[in-house]
Parts: sequence; structure tokens; C-alpha cells
Amino acid sequence: MNYQMLLTQMLEATLMTLRIFFVTLIFSLPLGLLVAKGRMTKIKVINLPVKLYILLMRGTPLMLQLLFFFYAF
Repeated sequence: MNYQMLLTQMLEATLMTLRIFFVTLIFSLPLGLLVAKGRMTKIKVINLPVKLYILLMRGTPLMLQLLFFFYAF
């Protein structure tokens, strides 16, 4: 077994994982801030859909959400 090749592949996989993490972080922080602001607002037109979104996202398993967004687009 070639350990040099194995370590190279592991390093590439680690870098890809870090890239995915940072891209997710870049997109999720602004979305989370918008949802939090929408949840705290007193305007019903904004507040009610945000409450529904939070209820839906909290109530469904993550794997189901991932499958939905993967196949919906």
C-alpha cells in the first residue's frame, strides 16, 4: 500500500471539505440573519411567512430537506 498516495488523497478530501464548509458558512450566515430579523419584526406580512419557514425547517429532518432541494432544482 502506497502511503504517500493515500495521504495525498486524504489531504485533497480535507481541502474539499473545508471549501464546502466555508461556502456554506458564507451563504448561511446572511440567510440566518435575515430570518432572525424577519422573526423579530412586527410587520405581519414578513413575520408570518418567516414563522412558517422556521416551523417547516425545524420540523423536517435534514436528510429530507437535502433530498428535496437536490431533486427540486
